[in-house]
Amino acid sequence: MDQLTQREPHAAQDNTSAASVPPVERCDVLVAGAGVGGLLIASALAPHCSVLLVEQQPIVPRAKYWLTDEAAARAAPELASAVERRSSTLDYTAYDGLTARVPGEYCLWNTDVLIDMLLAELAASDVRVRTGQRVYSVYDDANGVTVRAGASRISARLVVDCMGIGSPIVAAKGTVAIDGYYFVHGVEVPLVGDPSPIGLENVVMGDKLGYFELFPTARGTAAAALIVPSRTWRTDHPIKADLNFILRESHHAHDIGPGPFTGSYFGIIPVGRLRANALDRIVFFGESGQANPAASATTLSRLLRTRDATADAILAALRSGNVSADQLQRSLPDSMSRLHRAFHLELFRSILDYSSDDFRRLVKELASYPPEIVNGLIFADLDFRPRLTAGLLLDAIRRPRGVLGRHLLAATRRYVSR
Repeated sequence: MDQLTQREPHAAQDNTSAASVPPVERCDVLVAGAGVGGLLIASALAPHCSVLLVEQQPIVPRAKYWLTDEAAARAAPELASAVERRSSTLDYTAYDGLTARVPGEYCLWNTDVLIDMLLAELAASDVRVRTGQRVYSVYDDANGVTVRAGASRISARLVVDCMGIGSPIVAAKGTVAIDGYYFVHGVEVPLVGDPSPIGLENVVMGDKLGYFELFPTARGTAAAALIVPSRTWRTDHPIKADLNFILRESHHAHDIGPGPFTGSYFGIIPVGRLRANALDRIVFFGESGQANPAASATTLSRLLRTRDATADAILAALRSGNVSADQLQRSLPDSMSRLHRAFHLELFRSILDYSSDDFRRLVKELASYPPEIVNGLIFADLDFRPRLTAGLLLDAIRRPRGVLGRHLLAATRRYVSR
């Protein structure tokens, strides 16, 4: 009878010398992806176990900016000095200038400072950080899980996948059902004056609705971005040219100073349903572990809130020796509640078909609801107590064309049905 065997692939023919095969590196936890999610979870794990961090880019990624609420910043007091500017309002503006100014406690983070702080924490814990190493193979073996990243072969007891939409594990295992994407292009721009922070402003660019945001920093600049929701993955969207038009030729141009734009980046953020937040010996953290909504307003907020609990669950699993999918999924915290996931998914599906008048109705509603409800929904941290949400549900019944209440009602139905 034929016998199936599994062997390590060779880099060349059988006459290849053993010296040409790279040695196996060993660690307790391999963190794949050195974005902010990977840096956060690696820094939380590093004092307690051996950690290796790999990143496919030649340098640690920095070309993003993050807005959180104050509660998320308080969840990581050791990183508080990376908050560059706090603001007390966010504007949501319709096409005709109608604006809802929502009060709250908002934190704009200095990405460079935050990344440098986290890298310093990793260096202090002797964490190996390897850039330019792309993960392309992950498989179980007798000792744990083996990962091939570039020319390296790494044996770990557990992998934390922080690779986001580019994760080969997510693609290979089918852990996310994608409903659509947010296309995002952002830059840092010089300012004249001190404009109010813009959470979202509806702009019509071509045949798609876009949403512009602007967050002034403490350095006389602002983080600016254009966000376009889409059902399909596109590589031909003129989002960069559209953002440049808004900044140079629209009514926003009077707030923008002379000089070049810096820190340019482009991102594609998936929105969908997460089928599993863990597999055997694999934990998903960051955008690959959120899937929905995974937009810039929520990602860092959720990571800061769940980092320590996620690290504790991973360490407990390693100590017990039980790193099965069932054990990990039972012990890992949800990045957000199921009701929040359902709400944001219902809202995203509607946004895909929004007209400018639909968004205008949403702006009017934002002005009429208590700010704690608005901010709780935006940052996926609303306590769904009847006292807070009864008004939304009654509004859904009273105003069937309303936005927030209608989607909360649909999300509640979805939550109960599951």
